[in-house]
Amino acid sequence: MKLHIASTVVLATLVVAGTASAQTDTTTRTPTSTRRIPISKESAPGEVVPMRVDTVTVYQHDTVTVYQHDTVTVTRVDTITPTVTTTAAMPAILRQIGGFYIGLDGGAAVPRGEGLNTAQSTGWHVDVPLGWDPIGSPIGVRFAAGYSHFDTKNPFEGFSTTPQIFNADGDLKLRLPITSPITRRFQIYALGGATYNRFKNVVQFNNANGMFLVGDSVVAPGGVTFADNSWHNAWGWNAGGGVQFGFGRTNLFVESRYIHFSRNGDLNQIPIVVGLNWY
Repeated sequence: MKLHIASTVVLATLVVAGTASAQTDTTTRTPTSTRRIPISKESAPGEVVPMRVDTVTVYQHDTVTVYQHDTVTVTRVDTITPTVTTTAAMPAILRQIGGFYIGLDGGAAVPRGEGLNTAQSTGWHVDVPLGWDPIGSPIGVRFAAGYSHFDTKNPFEGFSTTPQIFNADGDLKLRLPITSPITRRFQIYALGGATYNRFKNVVQFNNANGMFLVGDSVVAPGGVTFADNSWHNAWGWNAGGGVQFGFGRTNLFVESRYIHFSRNGDLNQIPIVVGLNWY
């Protein structure tokens, strides 16, 4: 019985001691708050309470994204009215040639009239023409330097062996008006002007007295009597015409002229030539 009471007392003593220890730990480890609690003081009547000024800085960052979509619609209406024009086919227009030119021709020298044709027979002739054919005008000018060499007929061979004539001509040249594409390259022309002649050993028949002359000397068939073999000069005139056809910068022409001059009677010749002019 006493043992049971003693155990009870000891057990009660341990419980009381544990309880006290638990209370002691609880009091010691109570957490402390870090939050500040504002305490306002009530002001007494008449006391000035200073105003509290707080400075607040606000930082604001705005991000703006703008999307723009423009849609443009263009509507174009074209009205096309086709026009059909029917024209007749025209021949190709050939380039007309003109301007300054120089040329060369050659052919026959035909003596004409009793003064020259009685003792001389047909020989040969050459020319060097140069001139100006203006485009757009039918009138041009031409100069030519020529040479004629004749043969002597048998009864007069003893009088002369080399009848020859130099001539220098200055002419106006008239071309037909241009009326169609083909006449730009194919033309008919006429020319005429003055001629200066220098001749030698030409047997000339004087119809007035029936005598033959070589220069200023009188000769008779069948014999030679002091033939004059010097050069002589005479002015005269010339006229003629021809046709020409152009290709590239060249004109091909065929021409005939009548050349007349007089010294102790009339002397006439007709050169018939074919030549080329280069523009």
